[in-house]
Amino acid sequence: MFRHAQHRKAPALRTAITVALALLLTAGGSAAQADRGSGSAPSLAPQVLRTGSGSTGFRVTFRFRDTDATHVQIKGEWSFGNPYDLTALTTDDGSALETPGTPPTSWRAGDIPLPYPNSPAANWPVADMKKGRDGVWSYTTALPAGLFTYSFYVDCADPTQATCTPVSDPANPPWNETNGKVSGTVERTSQVYVPSDPSSGTVDYAWQGPSRRGQQGRLAHVTYPATTSLTPPGENYLSVYTPPDYDPGRAKPYPTLYLFSGDATEMDWSTQGGAGHILDNLIATGQIPPMVVVMPNTGGFPDATGYASFDENLTDTLIPYVESHYHVSAAAFSRATAGLGYGASLTNSLLFGHTAEFGSYGVFSPGRRGAYTLPAASALTDAQIDALGQARVYVGGGWQDPSHDYHAGEVALLTGVGVPATPGFVNGGHNWFTWRLNLRDFLTHTAFFPPVAG
Repeated sequence: MFRHAQHRKAPALRTAITVALALLLTAGGSAAQADRGSGSAPSLAPQVLRTGSGSTGFRVTFRFRDTDATHVQIKGEWSFGNPYDLTALTTDDGSALETPGTPPTSWRAGDIPLPYPNSPAANWPVADMKKGRDGVWSYTTALPAGLFTYSFYVDCADPTQATCTPVSDPANPPWNETNGKVSGTVERTSQVYVPSDPSSGTVDYAWQGPSRRGQQGRLAHVTYPATTSLTPPGENYLSVYTPPDYDPGRAKPYPTLYLFSGDATEMDWSTQGGAGHILDNLIATGQIPPMVVVMPNTGGFPDATGYASFDENLTDTLIPYVESHYHVSAAAFSRATAGLGYGASLTNSLLFGHTAEFGSYGVFSPGRRGAYTLPAASALTDAQIDALGQARVYVGGGWQDPSHDYHAGEVALLTGVGVPATPGFVNGGHNWFTWRLNLRDFLTHTAFFPPVAG
C-alpha cells in the first residue's frame, strides 16, 4: 500500500526519480493487477508523479496504445472553479451557470472540480493525445488531490463527441472487466487517484484512495432473478460490496445500504463514485460499522406512475433476495438507502411511499428535470409524518448545483412538518466530487443512527 512520503526540498531531478518509483497509483488497484500480468512489458496504466512544483504538486500521464488510430482524445474531470466566483448559487430555471473553466495548470487552493459550463450535463474538457513512435498515445496534466474519472475517444469525427462512444482505459479497466470480458453493464470510464501535496495546499482526500491500512472489502457482480425486469428480461444486475473479513457466520448480522446511481447502472458508484475505497477507509478508521452495500441497476423496469415498478421490485424481490444470500439484518432499522440524481428521486419515492422499509435515507442532488414530485406539506397525513419522524433523513448536494433550490426545498418541507432532516450541502456542482462527500457524510453522520427523539 502507498504511504505518503514527506515533502522535502530537493533538486527537481532527484525528487522526480525518487517519487517516480514510489507513486504509481490508480483508484481501484486495477493497474497493479495489470502490472502483475504483463510480464516484462511496461504498464500503460496512469503514472502519478509527485513533482513538488507547480500549483498542484503532482502530474499524471495517461497512455493508450492504438497503432492504427489517427486521432485519440481524452476526456477527464479536470475543469475547476473557485466556488465563490460564481454570480449565483442557482438559476431560476435550473439552466447552466457560467464557470471559469480553470485548467489544472491554473488550479489554486480552494478550487473544486466543476463542469464548464456548470450544468447537470457532463461538460468536462476533451484534449488531444500525442502519438509516439511505438503507437502509444499520451497526455500529461497537472492534477490536485482526489479521485478523477477519465475516458478515451478514438478517431471521433464529431467535434462535440456527442455521437462518439467513449472507452475505458485498457490498462486500468473497471473492476467488472477481466481480459476484455465484461460482467453486467459496460462501464466506459476509468479512475485515477492523486494524493495530496501539503506544500500546494491541496485537501487530503486519502479517504477516497486505496486503503492505507491494507484492509479491502470485496466487490462482486451479481445477476438476480427479477420477474418484472424487461431489460434484461426476467433478471437484473447488482454490484455488491462486502466489508473486509466479511463473516457469514458471525452472531450479529450486517447492516445493509441500498445505493442508487443517477444513470441507472449498477457500476457507477463502485467506479466513478469510488464507493469501495471510501467504505474501506471509513470502516478501517472506525467511523462506520462494517456493512454490506447493494448497488442495483435501476433501469430495465416497466414505466409506471412515479417510480412504482422499481419500488415494487426492490421491496418484493430485491430485498428478500439480498437477505437470503447475505448475512444481513432483516430489521428496517438496519437498512439504509441513498441515491444521487435520478437515484435520489428513487430514494424520495421510497422515503414518502415506503417509509417503514428503511431506517435511514440519503438524498443527494435530486435533479430538477424529471425529479420525483415532492408532496405538499398539507398532503402529508399524521401517520406519514409520524413514520417520517422515525427515520433518519439526510438531504445533500452542491451549493453550485443548478438544482440546489430543489434540494433546499426538500429540507424546508421536512423540517416544516416537524421531521428532522440533516442538511449536507457542500461547495460543489452536480458531479461525483460532490456525491463522494455526500456519501461519506451520510454514512458518518446519519445512516444507522438511532432516530431523533421526538
